[in-house]
Amino acid sequence: MKKLDVDIAFLPVSGTYVMTADEAVQAAKAINPKIAIPMHYGAIVGSEDDAMKFKKALEGQIEVVILQKET
Repeated sequence: MKKLDVDIAFLPVSGTYVMTADEAVQAAKAINPKIAIPMHYGAIVGSEDDAMKFKKALEGQIEVVILQKET
């Protein structure tokens, strides 16, 4: 995956049925996108804390954008 040229990666971070935030960090590092967007948290399982943990772990390495939820 290191040879991929990815602009944006959407990565699940809730840890229930999908990757945990830590696993998503490792995936982001392997993919090395310009922007990583955490997803699949806070609606049914997981919380915004999962997204923030993901963002903090990648700080200074990969730009992480946390999208605002629709109301």
